[in-house]
Amino acid sequence: MLMKTILNEFEADWSAIPTLPSHFDFSMVKNKTFMVSGHDAARCFVYALLFLNDQEHLNTKVILTGETSKALKNYHPEILERKDFSFISLEQLSEAGTADYLIDGGICGHCLERTAEEFISEANIQKALIEYAGKHKPARFILLSDCRVYGHPQKYRVYSEMENGFTDTASTADFDVRLLRTIENLCACGKKQYGFSSITLRSGILLGAFSKLKTPIDYVFDAVAQGTPCELVNSRHKYTFTYISDLFKAIIFSLFKLENNEVYNVSSKNATVSTAMIAAILHDIYGDDAKITLTEGEEPIKAAAINANKIDFYGCGSEIPISTALELCVLSRRENEGALSFPHAHDGRLNSVQQILLAYLLELDRICKKYNIKYFLGGGTLLGAVRHHGFIPWDDDADIMMLREDYDKFLKAAPKEMPGWLTLQTDKTDKHCHYPFAKFRLNNTMFATVYSREHKEMHNGMSFDIFCHDKTANTKLFRKLHIYATIFFRSMVFNKWNHRRVDNGNKISSAICTFLKTILPLRFSQWCQDKTLTLFKNKRNAKYLYDGTGRNVYHGEFPAYYLDEVIYTDFEGYSLPIPKEYDKYLTYLYGDYKELAPLSTRLQCHDILLFDLGEYDGFIKR
Repeated sequence: MLMKTILNEFEADWSAIPTLPSHFDFSMVKNKTFMVSGHDAARCFVYALLFLNDQEHLNTKVILTGETSKALKNYHPEILERKDFSFISLEQLSEAGTADYLIDGGICGHCLERTAEEFISEANIQKALIEYAGKHKPARFILLSDCRVYGHPQKYRVYSEMENGFTDTASTADFDVRLLRTIENLCACGKKQYGFSSITLRSGILLGAFSKLKTPIDYVFDAVAQGTPCELVNSRHKYTFTYISDLFKAIIFSLFKLENNEVYNVSSKNATVSTAMIAAILHDIYGDDAKITLTEGEEPIKAAAINANKIDFYGCGSEIPISTALELCVLSRRENEGALSFPHAHDGRLNSVQQILLAYLLELDRICKKYNIKYFLGGGTLLGAVRHHGFIPWDDDADIMMLREDYDKFLKAAPKEMPGWLTLQTDKTDKHCHYPFAKFRLNNTMFATVYSREHKEMHNGMSFDIFCHDKTANTKLFRKLHIYATIFFRSMVFNKWNHRRVDNGNKISSAICTFLKTILPLRFSQWCQDKTLTLFKNKRNAKYLYDGTGRNVYHGEFPAYYLDEVIYTDFEGYSLPIPKEYDKYLTYLYGDYKELAPLSTRLQCHDILLFDLGEYDGFIKR
């Protein structure tokens, strides 16, 4: 049974590991066998492996091991019947075959009973895994640990990997510290004895919506979800939290990108906070439902704050902000779980943004009808029209698409028709702009991304994208060359404009492109780009199109008949055009487009760094 039919949307969110880069290369995971041991964090990672197996067709096998079959008690029963999942006990481990990767979950994120029997049991599990690693030498041995290993923190301290706080070895309160250090030391000794390599990942306090992970502030999540009062000790220390999908991203990176025999701290984004900051974040999101009173008392959490600068340096930065992590934990406890609204997105301005985008759309629709110009809703706007009959609820931009002949007609007609509150922006109308597509810009506003904010001379008002889809060759070889040339010249323009070194994923191509963009004027590179885009403009009976001006150029070509005919659909109460073959086009673009994006990504809009709606704040389209 497919994981997406077994898991709820919170489980599916972290199982999909949304923090991995888009178009991530899973080749190192394909056809591999994973041996996994541990408690709830390990169980959740098993879910992630099986979910990715379904989504990416990886043909991986997952073997869970534990002292007894009790290790399976929290697993969905349907998972136990999957052919790519199996369980073997520690007694059977000595006879097991070779696994490519060994993921040792240890007691990462696990709430301990603190008994002598538990200590001995966990140490014995560790010894068995070390013996297995010594015998089979897996390509990677990943040990999961957590921030309790650092001991008692000094006031205001945040700890790096080689630092330690105070530990009272005689105190029963330090049981967690001693057991974590014992597990890590056993692994270190095993490496020397058997000659294998390992990587240790130390998480912050693990959070995961619907993960069964337990934390000292779960009662706060419960209270906010129900809108009931609760108390939280005002801490003198800060604590670091790690949302579980950020830990999973680190595990995947550890398989082939991180250095062996190293220790890495793993946290979520801006996730080193005090309890007062936690209360403030929850109040900002949930308002009066967050009835949290800060009190005096004993520190509620026994863990050190950690920094994750080292793993970030190796290219595995965190993605889930602490606000999103806390919000997911509360949402998963609400009775109407999954019913999302986004009142706080863009500081409460998302509704105004979508209303302005709708006004853009209707103005463009008016112009196109007057001049008999064919256009379609495109990208996420088309997806929203089909799936939601309007904007995707968490989306903050809009796109339309045209064929080249209609695009050229529109660029001639629009300046004569546009109202004074809009500006048509192209590389011809704004000498500081070098996008290969057109934009409507809203005057007297600011809506700049991390890229566009660097170009202060360019009009950076709130925008609406107008993409052109061009003809390409009928033969496979020439289509491939045409798309490659498009990406090459677009890269020259973009990287010269933004003063960046080219990285096309190919060292030779990137080196040539970097050299040429250095010596050639930007306008000449742009002329080459435009000529490449329109190379087949006059081709008769072209069977294929491609999105040469937008991000979808990397999806390659698609059959031209997808954009032959127009039909109309309801969009926010208005009838707007979409392709008759919208199902085929959206499948080409997104795959299973009816599946919602991972939940955590729905809570995060685009990263807009300069944002000012001016007089249009609170705008409503009437």
